[in-house]
Amino acid sequence: MGQHIQTISHPIYSTVNPPATAEEINLLESTLNVQLPIYFRDYLSTWNGQQEQVPFIGYNSFLSIPAIIETWSMLNELFEDAGQIFKYHSGMGYQEVIADSFEEFSIEILKRFQANQFSFTDGVISFEDHYFV
Repeated sequence: MGQHIQTISHPIYSTVNPPATAEEINLLESTLNVQLPIYFRDYLSTWNGQQEQVPFIGYNSFLSIPAIIETWSMLNELFEDAGQIFKYHSGMGYQEVIADSFEEFSIEILKRFQANQFSFTDGVISFEDHYFV
């Protein structure tokens, strides 16, 4: 797969990390308290994410094991109480609560999809009422 990526885009390939070790993969599994699917273990054994947040597919980059653990820890801390969902952008002086639970948030998103109140431009989904930006 690495050769295919290098052929398609050398700038993306240049951001790929070396393979993860068995110890790093085991650390990820123990930290997340899961057994990773063999295909994901194989992916990590091929390369351990990317060094930079360069889009790999669409607007998404592949996270390294340290980045996965950091993201997982942050989300666990944020949703520890399974509380409110809020809108926050870097530099905002406030947080706007948009739902009192993840269930309520999911229902609101689904309503907008069912009512066709969204657009899809340049690979990004936007809601007409800017519910979640």
